[in-house]
Amino acid sequence: MNDRLAVSEAANILGLSSNRIRALIAQGQLPALKIGGRWLVERGAVEARKRQGVSEGRPFAPHNAWALLLLASEESIEGIDPSVRSRLRRALRLEGLEKLGPRLFRRSEMNLFEAHPGEIAYLLEDPELVRSGASAAAEHGLDLVSGQEVDGYLQAGALEGFASSHALLPAGPAGNVRLGVVPNESWRFLAGRPIAPLAAVALDLSEHPDPRSARVGRTALRNLDRGHRAERTGRRRSSA
Repeated sequence: MNDRLAVSEAANILGLSSNRIRALIAQGQLPALKIGGRWLVERGAVEARKRQGVSEGRPFAPHNAWALLLLASEESIEGIDPSVRSRLRRALRLEGLEKLGPRLFRRSEMNLFEAHPGEIAYLLEDPELVRSGASAAAEHGLDLVSGQEVDGYLQAGALEGFASSHALLPAGPAGNVRLGVVPNESWRFLAGRPIAPLAAVALDLSEHPDPRSARVGRTALRNLDRGHRAERTGRRRSSA
């Protein structure tokens, strides 16, 4: 089966216009490769987006996206306005992280690279990298073993030096290194961490082109959502 789709094919699968698909590509929401002047969209990403469904509403700003992911992971966060915190918690309870996922794409700008297999261990040990996806699944107790690939986040401005020090080459969807560049104003949510919060790891896995990784990610998202729904039910009962 071809692992890439024409824009028109992706549009038919998602029930969107071709112009909307191109906009999603430009925004980094759909991984794509331009060959001979034509955009070819990653089939796995299109199918993952279809499974998630399209969540209505504006995209979250990067700092709100990361705040929501930390809240979804049941981690404490500082420096957030109480009203914003309340709105984010309400969104989690009412819509759920799985449905909100497509609106969180501004958390980072994705970059794909190819690394020599012998460099993988050094990439994972680099303190500039906050591991995520398959590179952090085991630490969060998810049923996935990382292979010869790297998933993670870098602070804005660090990508060029990081890529140079590890001899990374730009790659298409088949690249074995996936690096999300996080805006400086949002990096405080990740600074000093070796791995990303559980909700971010689960979301990254759910968007991965590998079917097994995507299944593990979706399962983790649903488990998190069940926890938030249970919290909502508990609050209703306590107030009755």
